[in-house]
Amino acid sequence: MQEFDENFEEDEEPIDTDAILKYLAESEIEAKERDARWKKMEEDGIKETVKYFDRIHDYLSNYNNLMVGAFFALAQFQKNISRWTIIIPIVNLGVLVYINYRMMNKSRFEANITNQDLSLLPQQERKLRNTNLFSFLSIISTAIVTICFLYYLATY
Repeated sequence: MQEFDENFEEDEEPIDTDAILKYLAESEIEAKERDARWKKMEEDGIKETVKYFDRIHDYLSNYNNLMVGAFFALAQFQKNISRWTIIIPIVNLGVLVYINYRMMNKSRFEANITNQDLSLLPQQERKLRNTNLFSFLSIISTAIVTICFLYYLATY
């Protein structure tokens, strides 16, 4: 205790609790504003992600339609290539349509989320994760369709 008394100076100003409380209140307001900005950024980020998924799906669908025509032309001009090869891009088109259907269902659910049963939320989140996986697989399947086309083009 003696050490404390030696370091204590009587001419030090007392702690201004009003200033501290004011500073804490301002800090709390700033923190709430920052949290609100971050929440908005998070929501905007989710919207942007969905928008980019839609754009990717549009590009893949357009490219796949081009590949359908390319497979038709290749089968027409190359007699040793079966016309059944057209099934390759058509199956991929089916995958792309299925993914778009899942995205549409997700948007429908979110558009009416206030009227949905809360027990459906975990199931919907699981579907969303699976849809993201399907989106990745659609990129891979479109690449496989392209590789098949280039293989047929190069070998025949």
